[in-house]
Amino acid sequence: MTSKTSKVCDEKRTPRRCFLWICLFIFLWATIYWIFAQPRFTYINKLKWIGSKYTEHFQPVVPGKSYVFVFSAFKLSSDNNRVSIVSIVDKYSPLHEFKCILRGKGNSTEKWTYATLEEYPESHNRRFSAAVFHCDVEQSEEPDTVSLVADGQQTPANILPIISESHPKRTFTVCVSPLHSRYSKAYQLVEMVEVDLLLGADHFFFYNYSTNWNVDAVLNHYQSHRLATVLQWPLPAVLQDDNQTEPIHYYGQIAMLNDCLKRNHGASRHVIFHDLDELIIPNSHKNWKDLLNSQPANMSAYMFRSSYFHLEWPDVESNSKLVNKIAKRYKANSFLKQYREERVFSPNTRSKYLVDPLQVQSVGIHRVWAFRDRGRQYFVPPNVALVHHYREGILERQNSRLKDNSTLKFIDALNQIEKTWKLLPHIPLGPIK
Repeated sequence: MTSKTSKVCDEKRTPRRCFLWICLFIFLWATIYWIFAQPRFTYINKLKWIGSKYTEHFQPVVPGKSYVFVFSAFKLSSDNNRVSIVSIVDKYSPLHEFKCILRGKGNSTEKWTYATLEEYPESHNRRFSAAVFHCDVEQSEEPDTVSLVADGQQTPANILPIISESHPKRTFTVCVSPLHSRYSKAYQLVEMVEVDLLLGADHFFFYNYSTNWNVDAVLNHYQSHRLATVLQWPLPAVLQDDNQTEPIHYYGQIAMLNDCLKRNHGASRHVIFHDLDELIIPNSHKNWKDLLNSQPANMSAYMFRSSYFHLEWPDVESNSKLVNKIAKRYKANSFLKQYREERVFSPNTRSKYLVDPLQVQSVGIHRVWAFRDRGRQYFVPPNVALVHHYREGILERQNSRLKDNSTLKFIDALNQIEKTWKLLPHIPLGPIK
């Protein structure tokens, strides 16, 4: 049988036309093969790896557009067979419908399903808001990666590994708000970590938007001792502050808090949320464990009210050699500043909290926004425990002050502060101008 190619190239046709027909035939054959015989998309090049570890980063949903950015994805047992994608969304975006592309290991299977958008509260009237997309998953399915696409979009611009909950590893994990503005107060970081360790902390999660080199050295130190996990928090350029306009509130703090909550689902019995300049101090108990044992049991969240310790107020004179020698040398303000405002903020105003991550759905800056399965919260009386907020600036002189030396029960932390700094002899305490 004479082939089609030979018919095309018979003696009645010129060599040039014959060559063009052959090229067209090869092109059509290659196109059909690529469409039907090869995987439709290649995803692995969108995963960002350092060594053997995936590193989180914000990825757009629509290339070249700032409508939606995705950061992390989770499949948790208490989420009713859903994959949740922590995201940041433009509240004025023209996009309203989205789909999830769920894949098995090695992209062996692929399933498209509609995504449900849930915006977190506390956008503070900014254009961008923290949000979570929910993707339904069959009970028998164990997807490995997920992409979020706008409805009608065929090619995904993002891919996220799906994080599943782990077995309990820790009792108390501390989630710290984003480090920003080339943060360089290494002395404050060491003080907070060492006091919290004495109170019972097992591990810390830090989200690094912008730090100076001395703080990076301290973070590396705690990472090397397996006391800290540092996640880079590289907000896309459109979300970064431009002339103080703040397109998103406080460096995407709400997205960060809920990412940290989900990462510790099942991995930690309790998760504590506070800032670098805050400490949750029991008044009479020796640690957080004893404190919780003295309070009503089986609460989903324990809320702690707050009071200001103004750094502008003078240091307290002390007879303690530890305070005079170590606290002053290493700027350990929690042992130097023993006066606070008499005012204690009302519940949910400047409050911080300790939660059971299995019973909490979403959190805010000063409150828990949603519980699972009728969870309950309890406000710990301020005479039992208090958030010590070591506040710089905005001195409110109209508020009377009183002496509060409850941190002195944890003065042994000063020995650890000194030991840590001796391991970092060439690192500046900060701040670095």
